[in-house]
Amino acid sequence: MNLRVIFVACAVAAFGSSTMTFDALGQKRPFKEQLVGTWTLLSWEQKKADGTKVERYGTNPKGIAFFDADGRYIITVMKSDRAKYVSNTLWQGSPQENKETADGTITYFGTYSTNEVDDSITIHVEGSSFPNWNGSDQKRFVAIVGDQLTLTVRPPGGEVVDVIWKRAK
Repeated sequence: MNLRVIFVACAVAAFGSSTMTFDALGQKRPFKEQLVGTWTLLSWEQKKADGTKVERYGTNPKGIAFFDADGRYIITVMKSDRAKYVSNTLWQGSPQENKETADGTITYFGTYSTNEVDDSITIHVEGSSFPNWNGSDQKRFVAIVGDQLTLTVRPPGGEVVDVIWKRAK
């Protein structure tokens, strides 16, 4: 009888432990915890309302995004095939070179807050290479699957911009 009681107690304990393990594994971590870190850009694609797609930063854009645990971020995206300046001097680009740099680069930084209800973040832009964003709040929908982060922007007019990142190692 003692052997049977010990066996049942062990079976119940093992079953309970395995259930707790699966419950713990099945719980979704808050996406703010998942978002924190460094991300490298995989793609940037705009889908227009008429169905056409635009890769504004080319087929192989470069970029990096940092999100810290205190709610600060910085995002930079640029074309990878930008031509070098003829002068080889930082502030001496021709008007055309400067235009191509401006058209092929976006960078912005500030603070962010998360919304677990609709899986979004609201970013507060403190500074941007596009000055019209300075001081604005913008919404990004967030999907994190494994080491891949998708930030989706839904500007007015039925367009959708998907920016896909991979967690940096």
